[in-house]
Amino acid sequence: MIKYPRHVVRRLFLRWIACLLVRLLTRLEVSGRQNLPKHGPLIIAGNHVSALEAVILVAVVPRQVEFLGTGDIPFDPAYAWIANAYDLVRVNRGNIDRQALLACVDVLKQGAFLGIFPEGGIWDPAHMQAQTGIALVSERSGAPIVPVGFGGLQGALGAILKLKRPKICVNIGQLIPAVRLEEREMSQKDQLQQAANHILAQINDLLPENERHQAKHDLQVSYSLKIEAVSAQGSVTIPVSLALDAVNGFAHLLYTPVLLDALYRNLQLPILPLAKLDLVTDPAGFKAALASISAYLQHNPGFFTYRFGMEEGLQVGRAVEQLQQLVDWADKADCTLQFVPEKHVLHMTSGELETHSGGDLPRSMLG
Repeated sequence: MIKYPRHVVRRLFLRWIACLLVRLLTRLEVSGRQNLPKHGPLIIAGNHVSALEAVILVAVVPRQVEFLGTGDIPFDPAYAWIANAYDLVRVNRGNIDRQALLACVDVLKQGAFLGIFPEGGIWDPAHMQAQTGIALVSERSGAPIVPVGFGGLQGALGAILKLKRPKICVNIGQLIPAVRLEEREMSQKDQLQQAANHILAQINDLLPENERHQAKHDLQVSYSLKIEAVSAQGSVTIPVSLALDAVNGFAHLLYTPVLLDALYRNLQLPILPLAKLDLVTDPAGFKAALASISAYLQHNPGFFTYRFGMEEGLQVGRAVEQLQQLVDWADKADCTLQFVPEKHVLHMTSGELETHSGGDLPRSMLG
């Protein structure tokens, strides 16, 4: 399906640019280069915080690297031209994409180096479960895995743009044998998840100590969304007939600026009214934002379930529908809606509970 190596001249030029920029704009430290075999097939698996990991891999790895990249949404316009010029193996995340699986297996059987980020995205770095795709690709192709831990990347892109030359470390770990499925009581799906978790654990062990602690921190996180209706005469009781049982999942979206940015920048949905959610003073704009998300989910129903898990992902979709009904009611009742999203973080080891309210929402590119 894909001939390896490909785009040789173009990728050599991009590799030269990557090497130059990494050398000039960062203080890069690399350890464990000897763990990279001279020949493939090989899966190179790393943690994922930003788009910088792929650039650094291109600069560090001595052979051409194929990358498995997002195919369910367009790339961010800021760097889409780079990704399109390099040409990735695109995967439709959140949906069964046999074409991408076959392409990965095919290229590995040609002896390729394939770059994969097992977490599958950057919406909640260091707190995400490994996706089973990496284990499945390894099992089907017979390719071993080399784990790579990237340290110092949180905020590194901003520092680079300010010419502050951030310190970045790349730790290349020991070779992990290809995944094998066995005849036992555990299902194949569970075996693949177990293998993917093991690979991600090996990656986390290669992170700097402070980041490693963050990645393994024992946290229980939940979200809630308080909604009040206010008129000129004071508070208004929201009718019980308006089902609002799924809106807590919507609070998770509000606390995930990467996804808000993706909906706005990558997918170009008109969701600006959601960026600073407090008082809904523009019901039509707010409802249009919700309607655009609802329409997109008809096209890509796996968008939220892939990122938040099946239960909470479906809850976000239901919340969008419920909030549209709520806005209609508020408009007819001549009242204003007030939203207070909250994030609750329970530290399991100490029992300490942190609560972050709407004013603490992380900043999104939307403003």
